[in-house]
Amino acid sequence: MNTENMNQNQNTDPAANQGAGEKTFTQDDVNRIVQDRLAKDREKASKELNEREQELAQREFRLNSRQKLIDKGYPETLLDALNCSSEEAFNKALETIDGLMKERLAVKEDDEKQRRLEAQRAKPFTMPLNQSSYRTGADPIRKAMNL
Repeated sequence: MNTENMNQNQNTDPAANQGAGEKTFTQDDVNRIVQDRLAKDREKASKELNEREQELAQREFRLNSRQKLIDKGYPETLLDALNCSSEEAFNKALETIDGLMKERLAVKEDDEKQRRLEAQRAKPFTMPLNQSSYRTGADPIRKAMNL
């Protein structure tokens, strides 16, 4: 681009060229060239800064998401399986997992209660006897039958 500007200056202002091969620029030309370069540098720096900010925000989001999983008692490896594209998507995925875990725990508790009931039904009924009643001869069964 600089060579284009130089060529334009040479073609438009032949008086500016004062010798063989020497190029002279007006102050306006120099100001314009410098401003163009500064604008490009600022744009590049701004772009790099925005990329870094986005990367940092994504890292922070992943760390916060990881901490949420740990706080809820889930393994942190689950983070790779969840949608972490946005906070809303992550929270929705986490709610889905919470719902599934509650269902599983409820089914597990129901199964445990059912197993306990079946175990109690399988046991024969025995009357709890006090050891001291045997020693004194006052067996509650004998007493009930008047023996």
